[in-house]
Amino acid sequence: MNIGIDLRQLRYFVCLAEELHFGRAAERLGIAQAPLSLQIRAMEDRLGVMLFHRTTRRTRLTAAGDTLLRHARSLLDGMDRAVVQTRAMAGETTGRITVAGVNLAMTHVIPPIVAEFRRKWPAVIVDLAHIGTSGQLRQLERGEINVAFIRPTERPAHAQVETLMREGFVAALPKGHRLTAQAEVSLQDLAQEPLIGYAPIIGASYATFLMNEFRRAGLHLRIVQESTHTTGVAAHVASGLGVAVMPEWITNLRSPYLEFRPVPELPRMIELVAAWPAGESSPVVLDFIETTRRVSRQIAAGLGMDPAPAPL
Repeated sequence: MNIGIDLRQLRYFVCLAEELHFGRAAERLGIAQAPLSLQIRAMEDRLGVMLFHRTTRRTRLTAAGDTLLRHARSLLDGMDRAVVQTRAMAGETTGRITVAGVNLAMTHVIPPIVAEFRRKWPAVIVDLAHIGTSGQLRQLERGEINVAFIRPTERPAHAQVETLMREGFVAALPKGHRLTAQAEVSLQDLAQEPLIGYAPIIGASYATFLMNEFRRAGLHLRIVQESTHTTGVAAHVASGLGVAVMPEWITNLRSPYLEFRPVPELPRMIELVAAWPAGESSPVVLDFIETTRRVSRQIAAGLGMDPAPAPL
């Protein structure tokens, strides 16, 4: 069904919905206020609904307008991605890519990769998003992000994956805790403390792994709180609720409320993985992946992590 609404009208509508002021929206769009009013009125006539409540003092969205706004943003974002990918296929040096990452990636890995990438592609806009592993996999499958920095997971059918670096675990302790007097902490030490645990999630299942390691040692955990994110676990430890076993990268974040000690009994098995769509052919995205491979080895060394083996 052709309702006669074009992308220009949708952009006008989204701009007005964000500004809720005809004058400001017209100025932002670089047009006069009268044409903007006419285009919005034409949209309402085509749809047969009111999109805005208008008074002399304010403009606000109707329920129908709020519904259209959610769909309009998705449509416009999809069109922008289509243009970027089409230009990339043609070898153009402008465009936009979206890169997402877990905590470690956002704070320590992605920034130097993006800095290096921009030297070759200065006109490409790199959007960054802080998303957990499961959310990244969903968005990668839907084409909403181009490159994902995730924790290990079963290889998704819709993506290519490559390990970038590997790290171990440390014990996170409240400042001044009795275990901070030791140079390292054992599983036996931790089993005697209230523990802040990781809730089971898609990706690196710290909960399952740690439970198995303690059981293998014949120990029982006393978990008093669970969190799905490393920063949430750290906050609970810092508050004094208990201790935790956390990925080693957390030691690079300075906190006046936390101290860390190595746990030699646990293997260095936590990986950071890059993922991108299977069959990706965009020169921009593929060069970002190549930059990631190259720069991540330097990053791993600087963080005290094990880099992935160099490709043969």
